[in-house]
Formats: sequence, structure tokens, C-alpha cells
Amino acid sequence: MWLVLASLASAGPSRCGATWTGPVPGCAIRGEVAASATALSEPAAQRALRHALEEAIDRSVAATRARIPSLESAQFVLCAEKIQDAAFVNCFEDATLAEPAFCFVSLDDPACWSGEVLHVEAVGWVAHRLGRDRMCAAVDKRLVAQDYTDVATRRAICADACAAHTTVRCPSTR
Repeated sequence: MWLVLASLASAGPSRCGATWTGPVPGCAIRGEVAASATALSEPAAQRALRHALEEAIDRSVAATRARIPSLESAQFVLCAEKIQDAAFVNCFEDATLAEPAFCFVSLDDPACWSGEVLHVEAVGWVAHRLGRDRMCAAVDKRLVAQDYTDVATRRAICADACAAHTTVRCPSTR
């Protein structure tokens, strides 16, 4: 997977994303696993993406097990290897990530979030991570406050959805 990346590292802030769609033998995750990362350079963004993808796999396993508690641990043994090997990865330099930004953070998932748009102000490459972190913390806080009987299951499913589908939009000031 990582060999697909550009051979020359970029000099400026970069954005990387990875997506994988299953199923595959040895991994009970169905559907998509997605991760993204931004950093000051492409190599740093690639490292951050590897870490983000590992976390996304862990969240997807937890969400799948929450939905289907009868699944055995053995059904997830090969998930990390299969997903990391087969994920489509794209990295590119994005000069706008070097600029201070006022960003809008949203999550279009009515089962997990009310639709409220959050905002964050930071340098662009930081704003994307910070926005996603704030949204996912707000989603979790909302679920805990709702205190449904299946709160643990909802938290696992929504943590996965939030990390994968939170959108951070930073309109350019140029």
C-alpha cells in the first residue's frame, strides 16, 4: 500500500487519505474503513495516516463486535494486515494547510449526531485533526447524556462513524 505513494516527498503541508472496502477472508469487518491525516510534510502525513488507519481498524472491529456480539475474536485476527495491505492510499501537498483557518466541522449521521455544526480555528493542517477530535468528543458526550440502555453499543458504532465521516471544511480566505 505505501509503495503507491509519490516517490518524492513534498516540501509543504500535506494531506493523506486511505480507504478500504471489505469483506475479505479472515476479517469480519464489512463495509468501508477510512482514515485521513494532515501534517507539515508528506512523510509526516504518511506516518500520521498509518497511525490513523490502525485506530480506524480498531474502531471498526469494536463497532462490528458491538453490532454482532456473537462474533469471535478469531474472526478479526487478519483485519489489520488485510486492510493495511489492500487500502487505497492517496497523499498530496496542500498549501492551504499552512494558513490559519476558520473551519466548519460537521457529521451527517442522525443516529450519532444532531446535525449541529461545530467550528475550530487553527492552522489548517492542525484544524482537520482538531475538528475531528472535537466532533467525536461531542458525539460521545451526547450519547452518554442520552443514557440509553445500549449506550456502550451506540458509543462504539458512533466512534467509528465519527472518525470516518466527520467533515472539516476550511473556506479559503484568499
